[in-house]
Parts: sequence; C-alpha cells; structure tokens
Amino acid sequence: MADDFCACSTPGGKSGIAVIRISGVDHASFLDDAVKIIRTGSDASSVSEMPGYTTALADFKDPVTGEVIDRVIISRYKAPHSYTGQDLTEISCHGGDAVRQEILRVLYEGGIRPAAPGEFTKTAFINGKIGLSEAEAVMGVINAESKRALSASGSQLAGALSEKLSAVEEELYKALSLIEMIVEFPEHDDTPENTGRVREIIEGSCKTVRQLEKSYAKGRMLTNRMNVVLTGAPNSGKSTLLNVLAGFERAIVTDIPGTTRDTLDLQIEVEGIPVTVTDTAGLRRTEDEVEAIGVERAGKAIENADLIFLLIAPDETQEDAKEKADIIAGAGKAPDTIPVFSKSDEDTNIHKDSISSYAKEKNMMDSIVISARDEESIDTVRKCIVRCYEEAGGLTGTEITVMSERHRDLLYSAAGKLGEAMSVIDDGLGIDIASSVIRSALDDIGSITGKNVSTELVNRIFSDFCIGK
Repeated sequence: MADDFCACSTPGGKSGIAVIRISGVDHASFLDDAVKIIRTGSDASSVSEMPGYTTALADFKDPVTGEVIDRVIISRYKAPHSYTGQDLTEISCHGGDAVRQEILRVLYEGGIRPAAPGEFTKTAFINGKIGLSEAEAVMGVINAESKRALSASGSQLAGALSEKLSAVEEELYKALSLIEMIVEFPEHDDTPENTGRVREIIEGSCKTVRQLEKSYAKGRMLTNRMNVVLTGAPNSGKSTLLNVLAGFERAIVTDIPGTTRDTLDLQIEVEGIPVTVTDTAGLRRTEDEVEAIGVERAGKAIENADLIFLLIAPDETQEDAKEKADIIAGAGKAPDTIPVFSKSDEDTNIHKDSISSYAKEKNMMDSIVISARDEESIDTVRKCIVRCYEEAGGLTGTEITVMSERHRDLLYSAAGKLGEAMSVIDDGLGIDIASSVIRSALDDIGSITGKNVSTELVNRIFSDFCIGK
C-alpha cells in the first residue's frame, strides 16, 4: 500500500461521535474489505465506488474475523478536491475509546500507518491546497480562547495575511525590475525619476511590513492572554475587584491587611479579549516570611504585565502611595499603569489630586475612581482593559493581526532590510546594492507565505500541530 496514513481527529474520552481520517492513494481498496455499505445516496456498493463529497451508512468490521465493530458514517472526498489534495475518507463512529482503538487497529493492520502531528495539514500545504501562513492559522483557530482570537486566526486562515504580503512582494518585484532596467541601460533609465520611483515602492512596502509587525502586540495578547495585574497596598481593594470581575468569590476578602499572600490568577474575557487578571500580595515591607515571598512574586507579576491597576485606598497616605508608584516606575512599567482610587463609596481620597499629579510625573496614565459596589465604575475598569488592547502596538493601519512570533520576527527582519535599502539609495551607494537587500527581504517574506521554506522549517512548524489535523 502506498503511504496512506490515518488518525483520530477528535479528542479522547467519551463523546457522541469520533472522527477518524484517512488520507492517501490506496486505502479505499482496503476499506472495501472492512466496510459494508448499508445505504448511500449513490449506486456505490463499496468505498472505492463512492463519488467525492458523498456519505454512506455502513458497518465497519474486522476483515479477518468478520466481526462488526461499529455502525458508522463514511464520508468520501476524491483527489484533488479534498483537504489534503489526496483521496480522503472520514469514518464517523461512536465516541468511545474502545470503538476508536478497534477501528484504528484494523487500519494499522491493513497497512495504513499512524499520522504524524499535523500531517494532514502539512500534506495540504505540500500539495498546494493551502499556504504556509494559512496552515499555521489552523492551530490558531483550534487554540482560540476568545472571539477576537478566533476572528484574527480565521482571517489569517482565509488568506488575509498571505494576500497582504503577496501585494508587498508584487511591489518589490516591480522595484527589482526597475533597478535591473537602470543597471542594464544607465544611459536611458538612470534618472532621478526612476530612482525616486524605486525608493517610493520600497518605502510603501516597508510601511506595510512594519504595520503588520506592530500588530503582533495585539496578536500576542490574543494568543497568550493579556496580563492585567492588580497591585497596591494591603487592604486597598485588590481582591474585592478581582471577585467583582470574576462574578464570584474567587479570592478571600477580609479587613485584615496581608490576607492575600500569593499571586492569584483569574481568566476572563473582556469584549472578546482573553485576559488573565492577577491579584497580588500587598506591596509593603514585612517580617512575615510567607508574605515576603508573595510580595516578591507580586513584583515579578508587575514586570510581566500588559496593564497594571495600582489601587489606592482612601486611608492611604501620600507617602505610601508615592512609594508604590516608585516601585512600579523602577520596574519600567509606569506607562502601563493606571492609578485606581478604590472604595469611593466609603470615602473620598483627600490626597487624590496630589497623588494623581505625582503619578503623571512618573509617566503613568490618567487615574480613575471606582467602587466595587458600583457596576458603572467597574465597567470603567473593563473599558480601560479594552483601550489598552486597542492601543497596543500603536495604530497599525491594518485590520490583520499577526498571531505568530515567528511571523513577527521575519517581518521585523524584512522591515529592517527595506529600511537599509532606502538608506543605500539615499546615500548614493549604488542602486544595485539595494537590489540584493530587497531580495533578502523577499526571502523573509517568503518564509511566511511558504514560497521560500526549507524542509527542516516545514517539519518544525507542523511538529507543533496536534495529531489528526
């Protein structure tokens, strides 16, 4: 049998159905011995006779013993009009472990080997059914934990990133053609107008590539979750705010300072943005060894935060509040910090204006006033989270969100090389030198679209996929 392969595409455990996929050239002839068709929409009496995009109710049996393992649905897809570009068959069986394992055993014994991780999608890429960036987006769709993450991955799967980069490639090849014309016929074509046109193309392409690279700031938050940290003095209302955002009593709340002694994570979704909210131990000097460890961990959480809410209670002194601001500024996180005057239902912080001014001097964002008992003010917290996400990476000028760190690195490299090409032209070092730099940038872009990839890179990318996809 040719190199046909199979895998279960649905997770382990009990379920209504499980789907086993088989791709290759020769597996239909084996399935003819293992499958007895009961009813189908065509005149087919065997799997190999089934037209593409048809299904059949059938019994799947062990061809050696004749024992029926399960009653299944067979779905048939013919090359090249299938996901992999090969003949593809799907067996929808009952979702028990024993059923799946018995069907797979029969397939293995029939010479159909187990699929490697991501082999179905890898085969689709090799057969030209899908581009590399679209193939990588498949796992983004599978792993999406929020509406926005699903939308961004779905856009890439639909080819938005490839289309954008293909347009950049087309422009850069125009620039290379112009450069070749200038070099070959300098007496006619080495003019300021032609050189200016080359630079204009490079500049526009560089701008697009940089915008895509900057969009990764949002993509990272969607892939790895946006990290929001609640910090401040003990008993400033951090745990109460966490519980309100959670919608249930996630953290223990008491009037005793130092109740929270460790970081406490909560995963929520705010307007489609996946967020991890971290409640931290109150920032203060303490002789309690356990609490001191919690304060140290709070510092590490602050360092890794995308957004920090610095809670300040009404009874907190100016000196204490400024000390907390200094700690955050010392960690280099002041621009990511919003001072929050909490417990506004109990009292008004008499030092609010002074502390706010000091926070602005430290380059922190505008302060807000909240009460955990006031839904409207809690909605202000949510809006701050959304605003921080929307402003990540600046105004990208594109609706495409780059989700992959690999893509971000290649885009960063390509943008740097295009900037270098412009400098070469501006400095009069020879337009032919700019040509080689442009080609190097095209290699980076091709490593995203799949036009310039090694077998080693392809294998490494698909090794991270799940088996069955």
